[in-house]
Order: sequence, then C-alpha cells, then structure tokens
Amino acid sequence: MKILVDGDSCPVLDIIENFCQDNNITLQVYFDLNHDITLNYGEAIRVDQGQDNVDLILLEETEPGDLIVTQDYGLASLALGKGAYAINEDGLIYTEENIDALLAQRHIQAQKRRAKSGPRQALTRQRQQERTWRDDIDFHHALTRMVRKIQN
Repeated sequence: MKILVDGDSCPVLDIIENFCQDNNITLQVYFDLNHDITLNYGEAIRVDQGQDNVDLILLEETEPGDLIVTQDYGLASLALGKGAYAINEDGLIYTEENIDALLAQRHIQAQKRRAKSGPRQALTRQRQQERTWRDDIDFHHALTRMVRKIQN
C-alpha cells in the first residue's frame, strides 16, 4: 500500500507526510508546475501543467489497495474503480455508496453555474470557513482508520 496525494492546494500535506513517515508508508505527492512542494519524507512528483494532468498521472500510478487523498470527486471515483481507496482533506471517505451522489451533486452545481436564465445573474459562492485544528484532528483520525482498514 502507498498513499498518493493530489497535492495541488492540499491543506493536510504535512499531516500526511508525518503520518507516512511515522508508519513507514510510501508517500507520493503529485502537483503541477504552478506549485512548488518539497517534502522531508516521500516523493514529490511535478507534472506538466494541463487540465487534469495531475489526476491522470496519479491515477496511472494507482494500484489496488492504495489510498488516494483528493478533493476531486472524479478522481476519487476513478480510484475506487481501480480497487483503491480515497479520502478528502476533511476526512470524508469516498465509497461506492456515496460517490454517485457526490458526482451528481457536482454536476448539478456545474449546471447552475452555467445556467443563463434571463439577464446574467451573479452566482454567489459560499465562503468557506477557515480550517481549524479540529479539522486537522478529524482528518488524522479518518486517515488512521482508513490505513488500519486497508492493512487488515
């Protein structure tokens, strides 16, 4: 088992890196040319810029039993299809039971953004709350549970 991270804008990268080092787990972090990531443990893999390049290369390296950390529902769905596991930075564990609903929700939101009913209407985007120490603890607990599940 290895942990592969969609590293572009991943707020829990330090938690993942420390966890992998403490548990002697292979870590691979994928990011594009717009980012500069250095690690003390694991492998930082820079890929060419382009739509979904990071996702495609990460997915190509994914094997059954690996754990993917991503906020991208599409990547999570494809990883599940390859027999891997997936989790997001908030600790949400993607499963065969919830991924279809998440993808459908994403599709509906995209349709709303593209909708042109009458005069152009500005869609307000909800402001995301700042990440807290509690969010980091929740992620760490979910990561620990997933790795234990995979290793058993």
